[in-house]
Amino acid sequence: SAALALAVAGCSVVGLAYNRLPTVMMWRLDSDWDLDPVQQRGLDEAVRRWHAWHRQEQLPAAADLLARWQMLARQTPDEATVCREADAVRALLHAATERTADELARWLPTLTDAQLAHWRARLQRADEEWRRDWGQTDIDRGLRLSRVRERLEMFYGRLDERQRDWLRQRLADIGYRPDLAWAERQRRQNDWLQTARRLRGLDAAAAQAEVRALWARTWRSPDAALAAYQDAQWRATCRWLAQWHAQA
Repeated sequence: SAALALAVAGCSVVGLAYNRLPTVMMWRLDSDWDLDPVQQRGLDEAVRRWHAWHRQEQLPAAADLLARWQMLARQTPDEATVCREADAVRALLHAATERTADELARWLPTLTDAQLAHWRARLQRADEEWRRDWGQTDIDRGLRLSRVRERLEMFYGRLDERQRDWLRQRLADIGYRPDLAWAERQRRQNDWLQTARRLRGLDAAAAQAEVRALWARTWRSPDAALAAYQDAQWRATCRWLAQWHAQA
C-alpha cells in the first residue's frame, strides 16, 4: 500500500519521499524497537544498502509499470487486467521484502526482552487506532470510505455526488470483515514477536530461512479461512476498480 500511495502522489513528491526513505525507515524502526547505539548504526547501514539496491534494481521496473499504466488509463481495463497490474506491484514488494531477510535475521535476535516489550506496547497503541479507523462494518464509520475516495481523487479529480454514492455502495458491497482483518492483524503481530525470540541462538542460515518463512506468512495467512478472505477481497477490489475506471 505504501508503494501504491507513492505512485499516485506526483513525481516531485515521490522524488522527495523516496530520497528520504532511509531516514523515515530508521525513524520507524527506532520508534518500534527503541534501538541502542550499536543497533542504530548497524541498521542504518543496512537500510542504506537496501535503498541503494532498490534504486538500482527496482526503480526501472517501477518506471516501466507507470508507463504501462499511462497507456491502460486511456483504455477500459477489465477485472483481470487490473488484478494483473496489481499483482505486478505485489511482485516488486515481495522482492523488496525478501531483500531484507538477511539483515532481519541478523538484527531481530539482538532485540532484548525490554525492546520486545516496547515493540508490543507500540503495536497495542496502533491496535487502538486500527479498531477506531478500520474496525467498523458500517461504511459510514471509520476511514475506509474517506481514504479510498481521497486516493481516487488524486487520480481523477474531485468526485461528484453520483460518483460518491456509487463508490459508497461498491465498498459496502464487497463484504469487508473487520473481525477477520483483526484476527489476521493479531496473528501477524504475534508471529513477528515470537519469531524474534525464536531466532536467538540460531546460526545465520537457519535464521535467514526463518525470516523468509515469516515474510511468506505475512504476505499470505497460513490460516485457510483468512487466506480465502484475503483472496476474495483482492478480487473484489480489482472488480470495482475496473468498473470505476470504465464509468469515470
